[in-house]
Amino acid sequence: MDLQLIYTPRSHFSRKVRLLLDGLGIEAALVDAGNAAALDPALFGPNPLMKVPTLLDGGRAVFESDHIAAHLVRTRDPGDRFGVLTADVDALNARAVMNGAMGAEVELVLGARSGFDTAHPRFDKMRTALVAALDWLEQRHGLFGDAPDYLGFHLVSLWDHVALYDLVPLEHPRLRARVERLSALPFVAASKPR
Repeated sequence: MDLQLIYTPRSHFSRKVRLLLDGLGIEAALVDAGNAAALDPALFGPNPLMKVPTLLDGGRAVFESDHIAAHLVRTRDPGDRFGVLTADVDALNARAVMNGAMGAEVELVLGARSGFDTAHPRFDKMRTALVAALDWLEQRHGLFGDAPDYLGFHLVSLWDHVALYDLVPLEHPRLRARVERLSALPFVAASKPR
C-alpha cells in the first residue's frame, strides 16, 4: 500500500486524519506505534518528535495531523471536499483551540500514566484551559455546519477522547449535538476510541 499512517488507536490527533482518509475513501495501512509514552524512537517511524500521527507517502514522511491533512488534500483531493485548506480565520482559530485543548489533554493523560501527581498547579492550568476551550467552542458552535467537514472531524475526535478519559465534564449541549450527528456516520462511529 502506498500510504501508511503511524498512529495509536486512541490518539485524537491520529483520528482526525483517519476520519479524513475514510471520508475521502483513501486507503492507508495503519501502523500502531503502541504506547504513545514509549521511549523507543523506532516505534514512531521517522518522526524525530516521537509523536503520532506520521504519514508515510511513498518515500516521503509527513508529520503533524493538520499538515498531513493538507498534504492528503493537495495530492489526492484537489476539490478539498472537507474544507481542509480553508483560510477562514474563525475556522483556523477553532482548529488552534482544539489542537491546544487536545495537547493539554495529552499532557494530563500521559502525566497520570507516568505517575506524576496531576494535582500540581501546572496540571490544574491544563484542566482549566481544556474547559475554557470547550466553553469557547460551545459559544461558537455555529462554526460547525451540518455537513461533514474537517472541522467537524476535529471536534468529534476531541470530544470522544475527552469523554473516554473523563478529565473534565462535557456540559456543552450544542457541541454534543454536532458530535452526535457526525457520529451517526458509519465511518465516524467505526473509529471511536474504546
